[in-house]
Amino acid sequence: MNLSEIAQFRQRQAAEEASARLALNGPAITASHEAILARMEQGASTLFQLFQQGRSEEAYALWEAGILGQEYNQWRETSMREQQLLHRTQTSVGLVNIAVHGHFYQPPREDPFTGMIPQEPGAAPFRNFNEKITAECYRPNAEAGNFNLGPTLACWLEKAHPEVYRRIIEADRFHHNALAQGYNHVILPLASERDKRTQILWGMQDFRHRFGREPRGMWIAETAVDIETLDMMAQCGIQFTLLAPWQVKGTFDLTEPCLVRLKEGRCITVFIFNDLSGAVSYDDAATADANAFAASYQRSYLNHDKAGARVPQMHVIATDGELYGHHKPFRDRFLSHFLQRSAPAYGMSPCSLERYLEACPATKEMELHEPSSWSCMHGVDRWSVGCACTPGKSHWKDALRCALTQLAERADVLFEQYAGQTLSDPWVARDDALALRNGWEIPERFWMRHGLTERLDVAHIQQAELLLEAEYWLQCSQTSCGFFFEDLDRIEPVNIIAAARRAISLFWLATGYDLQRRFLKDLEQTRSWRTDRTGVDLYHALPVVPENLLPPQ
Repeated sequence: MNLSEIAQFRQRQAAEEASARLALNGPAITASHEAILARMEQGASTLFQLFQQGRSEEAYALWEAGILGQEYNQWRETSMREQQLLHRTQTSVGLVNIAVHGHFYQPPREDPFTGMIPQEPGAAPFRNFNEKITAECYRPNAEAGNFNLGPTLACWLEKAHPEVYRRIIEADRFHHNALAQGYNHVILPLASERDKRTQILWGMQDFRHRFGREPRGMWIAETAVDIETLDMMAQCGIQFTLLAPWQVKGTFDLTEPCLVRLKEGRCITVFIFNDLSGAVSYDDAATADANAFAASYQRSYLNHDKAGARVPQMHVIATDGELYGHHKPFRDRFLSHFLQRSAPAYGMSPCSLERYLEACPATKEMELHEPSSWSCMHGVDRWSVGCACTPGKSHWKDALRCALTQLAERADVLFEQYAGQTLSDPWVARDDALALRNGWEIPERFWMRHGLTERLDVAHIQQAELLLEAEYWLQCSQTSCGFFFEDLDRIEPVNIIAAARRAISLFWLATGYDLQRRFLKDLEQTRSWRTDRTGVDLYHALPVVPENLLPPQ
């Protein structure tokens, strides 16, 4: 696409905005908004006329002076309220659309007993990695691109950095560029059907509370997927998700979403992010210059048949959000420049996945490789039995997962037995308990929905609350980070063992039943290949708690 074609694109863009403005049937957009759009239209027209007259040098000079860029940036920075009004009628999308999706997530770092994050020396000069990553990544990227905000990260940001949290939430209001996420970043194909449902419903409840709307899309941990997972998402009301190219069978068009057929006539839409996502993640040279990146992308990835037929196309790049400034210093500046200037200059319209799907629903179908994920070439073995995706000996992963799974199975029996004395359906109550736990609703409403009227005395309610909290920590103990890396003797496995210990404590307080003895016996089978420490060693090295909070050893 040469500069003349870009000028024509900008002229069409201004015309589309004018059409949307007329559809509002009233003075919904302010005079400043009108003036900016008029200058954009005039600037595009001027460039186009200069090219027609053969005065290309003058056109390039005006372009370099920012004849369109300044107005475009001013338009993007107009008030959120005005942009929301425009969005109500702006259902069309550009011809070449692009979404850069950032998966923003941190596991819970808090001590399960104190709720405090311990000091992490590796994060110096910051107290912990949450603080470090906020300064390097979350604050500068608060309003950039498509994203999902992990619930455990959102909870911490809301308390620790409310101004950053507020900017992230407000960024979704116009663009609807936020996706929900499974709550505890659990590898869903490895979870039970019941736990799948809980993770999806908790993620949706968290999104609904924070963003004030129903989630249409959901990011699943490590994009780990199977048909049962997608079907559960569809049953819960999720309409689309993102996957990697190698998770899909056969040949397919990367520039449009496709449908995956599920059980009982259900289906879900899948956006496939392209292989340039890997370059953005790992190739520093690829993102050294946002303009060069946009030019190269436009040459190599544009579907020219669709462009010639004026059929919309969607390009998706997906990475861990922490790349932009934390893992890769200054990458946040690349992202900002690319989305605000480079992509539009080369004829690509930044567009949310939700908005594109609204304008261009998926019609073609695809089949999946299952189970599969974006960060393991062996299905989901990285988080179960171990595989060659991580160096060293992986036997500890299978042993740790077995220990945690068997703990959960024994605990679930207790939960159903004891919580069933107070709750009409303990599992339905667990699915609905997030608002109660986080203080988003008054307790009376929860107990009116789920409590057995004749058992709603203080003792039974307190016991049920302990059991619901224990189930929360069991879910935390399944967090994918605990299995992602190469060795047992790391902070991530220690954290999920600590979550399991908190669940054991709560079951002990609620029922007097000792889940600790068998869990420690199972942990004997887990061993670090680097330090030779076992899971039992890691358990005993956890911070000391009062003796009455755990069964005697």
